[in-house]
Amino acid sequence: MRRVSSDFMNNDMQYWLRRTEDNMASMQSRMSRQQRIESPRDDPMAAARTVRYESFVGRLSRYEQNVLYTKDRAAIAEGYMRQSQDIMQRVRELAVTGATGTFTKGDTAAMAEEVDQLLAELVSLGNARGPDGDFLFAGDKAKTEPFRAVQGYAEGAGSAATVGVDYLGGIGSPEAEIAESSYMPMNLSGDAVFWSERQRIASGADASAYRVMNDSSLVIDGQSIALRPGDTIQAIIAKINDSGAAIKASLDPVKNSLVLEGLDAHRIRIEDGAGGTVLADLGILSGSGVPSDYASTARVSGGSLFDSVISLRDALRKGDFIDVGGRVLASIDAGMDNMGRRLAEAGAMVERLDMAALRLNREIPDVTKLLAAEKDVDMTQAITDFKMMEYAHTASLQMAGRVLPKSLLDFLR
Repeated sequence: MRRVSSDFMNNDMQYWLRRTEDNMASMQSRMSRQQRIESPRDDPMAAARTVRYESFVGRLSRYEQNVLYTKDRAAIAEGYMRQSQDIMQRVRELAVTGATGTFTKGDTAAMAEEVDQLLAELVSLGNARGPDGDFLFAGDKAKTEPFRAVQGYAEGAGSAATVGVDYLGGIGSPEAEIAESSYMPMNLSGDAVFWSERQRIASGADASAYRVMNDSSLVIDGQSIALRPGDTIQAIIAKINDSGAAIKASLDPVKNSLVLEGLDAHRIRIEDGAGGTVLADLGILSGSGVPSDYASTARVSGGSLFDSVISLRDALRKGDFIDVGGRVLASIDAGMDNMGRRLAEAGAMVERLDMAALRLNREIPDVTKLLAAEKDVDMTQAITDFKMMEYAHTASLQMAGRVLPKSLLDFLR
């Protein structure tokens, strides 16, 4: 026979009532938050999947923002490049007209004035900014104005004129992540877009007997090339060609001197690594330590689009129609061909970004649906369960009022 105290039924009933009320409060909280998991212990597997899905959706959203931002910049840059191409088309028309030799020097001087104005507009387009204020053609120096017009004396000009255009931007580009471990450049390098011909740098020093004396390095177009003591000129050439830079190194068969030539139209950037003097010893650089400061004996050919326009302007002012129809026109054609290739690259970038945006537009809703299946509460089922709890709680209270033992107060009159 089991002894039951007078408080046992009361305490037991209160315990179960509190549990029912706690379950009702938990269900009400889930419905108000519309989430079925309050803590990981409610469903450990679903909680783990929810964390992974939320992280993945966050990354996809960031990729989508990067894609849209990069696409807008690429589209704007493409527009400025097309305007530059239109300017170069007009410059070419003036070059073809001036090369006929049927105009007076006064006529060609008037053409030169128009070319000079087109040059100023071309520099302005090269310094174009995006909607965020960053320069579009500054490479990885987006806050630096990429092109600076150098003023000086030009034959036939009545005042100071643009005699050169320096590129101050970077050779690389900041990149935006558009998918897992997949990146796209956000800026274009102006010394590639606004370049005319493949640059060629030929040393004037005999390098056939040259050997590297100490550990040193070269930096060519941002690629660092390590050199070891005893490396011959052939070893140096092989390392340059295997570096991945868009440069072809060779040995001049007549002078046995080092020759560097770009594989496409862009400005070659070269410098000796810290403490090294290899390029200076080979007669490529002057040894001043300034990048691309060529030695006086080095022969450098291949210039920018601005150089081509300046050459046309100066030749028209002098009335040199032979130079206009020969070297200058060939340089302009090369620059327009390069601009066309860069435009094709920009268009391909925009197309890739369009496809990435479409993929993300499908992927984000799909993953969000999986997340909702793990995380969201089924409101119909939740309301039904809550009503059942409410009925059970009401019944428990009614039963408690009838079953719980009477106290002394019940007999007081």
